[in-house]
Amino acid sequence: MANDGFSIDDPEDDPPADGAQAKRSRRDKLALLLSDVDLWRSPDGVAHASVPMGRHREHMRVQSRDFRIFLLTAFYAAHGAGLSGTALGETVNLAEARALSSGDVKLPWRRFALHDGAIWVDLGGGDPEGERRAVRITGEGWRIIAPADVEPCFLRAPDALPLPCPEPDGAKPADLAQFVNADEEGQSLIWGWLLAAARPFAEGGNYPIALLHGEQGSGKSGASRVLQSLIDPSTLTGRALPREERDLFVSANNRHLLAFDNLSGLNDAFADCFCRIATGGGFSARALHTDGDESIFTAVRPLLFNGIPSTILARPDLAERALSIELRTLTHRRTEAAMRAEFKRLWPGLLGLLYDGIAAALRNIATMEIADAPRMADAAHWAEAGAPGLGLEPGVIATAWRANRHQADRAALEVDDVAVSVVALLNRQREKENRNEWRGSPTDLYDRLVALVPERVSRSPLWPKNAKGLGAKLTRLAPSMRAVHRVEILAGKGGADGARWWHVRGL
Repeated sequence: MANDGFSIDDPEDDPPADGAQAKRSRRDKLALLLSDVDLWRSPDGVAHASVPMGRHREHMRVQSRDFRIFLLTAFYAAHGAGLSGTALGETVNLAEARALSSGDVKLPWRRFALHDGAIWVDLGGGDPEGERRAVRITGEGWRIIAPADVEPCFLRAPDALPLPCPEPDGAKPADLAQFVNADEEGQSLIWGWLLAAARPFAEGGNYPIALLHGEQGSGKSGASRVLQSLIDPSTLTGRALPREERDLFVSANNRHLLAFDNLSGLNDAFADCFCRIATGGGFSARALHTDGDESIFTAVRPLLFNGIPSTILARPDLAERALSIELRTLTHRRTEAAMRAEFKRLWPGLLGLLYDGIAAALRNIATMEIADAPRMADAAHWAEAGAPGLGLEPGVIATAWRANRHQADRAALEVDDVAVSVVALLNRQREKENRNEWRGSPTDLYDRLVALVPERVSRSPLWPKNAKGLGAKLTRLAPSMRAVHRVEILAGKGGADGARWWHVRGL
């Protein structure tokens, strides 16, 4: 009779057949199913399993579809029968209990890992026997590691695609220009972003945001696909924003790179989420199907956008984390098939070149110094440390990075109505009162600025609704206003009544 699965609560063993030794109890079968599985937990208390798969092990969350599929197939291979839903749930619960109580704590990684002083890259995807290799990068160089010898625990999203095996000396930095049509400064920034995006962090860390923009016909979507393919290739290309912030953090927990296509609008909540993802942060929400439990998602991930630059640059806190790269209009068009074929030919060489840069960064980062370091200084230092491995001249990436940040600050302030009105207020003070400053209460400042803009501006959703909202906006604008317009914006309180005040002055 076919075995229809088991339940851990079933009180009796299956009866002996033809006088043979009694079959294992259902409870023993359950334990045996997990006997070849390594169970462990991540530092944040999530249960994981490392399951045998040919000559290597696959790593996955215990509470995942992949682990359930493994249990179903393993039970079928052992007993020639399916596993009942009740038994499957009990097996998962037992595995989770063992993982959480084992004391074996490991870091799970997505695509890139930092392990034993080296950076590892999961080639991932494809046939388990042939495409589970990894690249190990040290300051001395890089080499390909066989699946059985890959030490970090790499988790893989269902949309992950494999990377080809990198090849040494198969490409040069200029080869990327035929797929990402930026000027010389833009090419330096692109390679700087690639180096920064390929740096994993065990804790802390930050990533610059790559923002590709340009006129229609500049190849933004194609350029995004190419850059994504060099870092974390996926079947999910050309993605739109999710509906909820929770979904964004869930996505960030499942892959190394987040790439979004044709970004034309961004509300405050998503802008704040992207800031936290770029520099390390979290999101909390009520756990599904519970009343009081809380789900917490944390992630620090590189981000790649293409779309309208004002979407990012109009938000100073997001703009200061971004590299704004303008693509030029394509003058010579190729078919999509021809471009894909050429990229496929150069892909292994471009990866080898990128890994040469990572090796150089590991070799040089301890002694790297940049005069007048730009914002996102850690990422800029890392990228500049890797430049020699790409064959780039010293200082090229850092110089382009500084210039880009200044241009982005200026562009952001040009489209920000509050920033424009503050400059207008100070100009009026100079013309009418021969003073290079203005000082007054938050309400006075709010009323002054409202009077300087058209009604359609003051009534728009982007204009602060009151003096408190204006204060929050000015706080975010202050660094850019100081750097671009040489305008200092200060806040404080004092006097007999402890009243609050704002002080706007030219430097």
